[in-house]
Amino acid sequence: MACPSFADLSAGGESALRHATECEDCRALLEALAGVDTTLESAFAGISAPPGMAARARALAARETPLRRPSVLPEVLDFIGWAAVLTLAAVLIPRFLPEIQAMLASLG
Repeated sequence: MACPSFADLSAGGESALRHATECEDCRALLEALAGVDTTLESAFAGISAPPGMAARARALAARETPLRRPSVLPEVLDFIGWAAVLTLAAVLIPRFLPEIQAMLASLG
């Protein structure tokens, strides 16, 4: 199994290869993946998709998964949450401000 730092680097390409030169586990993983890639390429080398298949697949995907309009609910809930925080601060700060000023005065 590859080490955790390789998982972070796997999107980086060149830095992952540099890491694999130093880490035996990651190097073994990359070699195994290269072997799988070679096997798949040789097994399916003569097979190609029929013309127009990509366009049909895109059209089918567009029909099957229409984009929904984003919900406004998270924004409303954020607003309510922040309004509650600000209201609480507006109530509590004046209540404790004299105590905070007295504490600061005794420190200084």
